[in-house]
Amino acid sequence: MASGLAGLYNKLVQLLQTAPRGALSITGILGLALLVYGYLQLRDTNRAEQQRREQQARERQRLAGAKRVTLSIPGVLLAESSPAQLQESASVQLEALEAVREMARVSDVYLLAHVEDDVGEAVVAGALEAAGLLGAGAGQVAPHHLLCCSTLDGKVPIVRQLDPDLHVDGHAVSVDELKRFLPRLLLVREDAGSGSGGSGNVGLASSLRAFFGA
Repeated sequence: MASGLAGLYNKLVQLLQTAPRGALSITGILGLALLVYGYLQLRDTNRAEQQRREQQARERQRLAGAKRVTLSIPGVLLAESSPAQLQESASVQLEALEAVREMARVSDVYLLAHVEDDVGEAVVAGALEAAGLLGAGAGQVAPHHLLCCSTLDGKVPIVRQLDPDLHVDGHAVSVDELKRFLPRLLLVREDAGSGSGGSGNVGLASSLRAFFGA
């Protein structure tokens, strides 16, 4: 997109510079308008790209040393936070999705979900597939790295067995049970306020976006 706008901008500049005097009395005004429009679009595109790169750098810095990350997705990546809700629907939060994509570029990511049964598991898997998160490409999570459990207590031994460098969760009880065994945890809770905090080996943030300093 940026290269296309840059090419158009350069062609318009060349046209206006080489046209005979007076030949662009009418079209020159239109050309100038297009030139200004192209410049503004190019500037905005470059600014957005710069912001995206800065955000990626912050995320990579936060994940430094985290070769494996486990993420309990209800209430963190998904808007729904309970197994009952996940029986009906699973909505992927776009801001969190981008953060998880960046995690997957840097770390070996496992996604966990507490669901009631196979129906809930299918709903969750379908939502993640539709969002393009599951796959073998860059910024994707391997499909077999989506793990579901039928009880909240069942999540703890799964995480312990995976032994991640960082575990992200939206349930305080799970974080409390795991903090004795893992080097670093993040509790995502809406009422955590802006930015991030926490104590000891447990971080606290209102969202993944807030944790990464966006």
